[in-house]
Amino acid sequence: MPCCNRENSARRLLIAIALLGSLAACGADATPPSSPGIKLVQNATASGLPAIVEFGAETCASCREMKVVLDRVARRTQGRAHVLVIDISKDWEAAQMFRIQLMPTQAFFGPDGREIGRHMGKLSEAEVIARLGVSATP
Repeated sequence: MPCCNRENSARRLLIAIALLGSLAACGADATPPSSPGIKLVQNATASGLPAIVEFGAETCASCREMKVVLDRVARRTQGRAHVLVIDISKDWEAAQMFRIQLMPTQAFFGPDGREIGRHMGKLSEAEVIARLGVSATP
């Protein structure tokens, strides 16, 4: 019997976590986000420019490779798009809000501030620029 009680307790805990996550996703939590990453994304998506947000970590080799690509994209699209990198090992609240499940994940936002797509893994510089919908040169 003790094993069944542990299984039931674990099941109840998972259900509670899922419910809390659902409530947070629905906006039931009225407190404003304290995450610097979330604030950066909100500012970028309110600017009227397209944006890419990379969710990764310094400890992730693919994320470090994408950071090099995104640095080049930022230079090539300066003033025409926002390029943000959020280290989710330091900003877990941002990872939760954007439901990040794998690193690296790139979220693309249109000029209207809506998310228009996601990609998990690495992308080339040309692919990022194409998904942003901006030209590579001014």
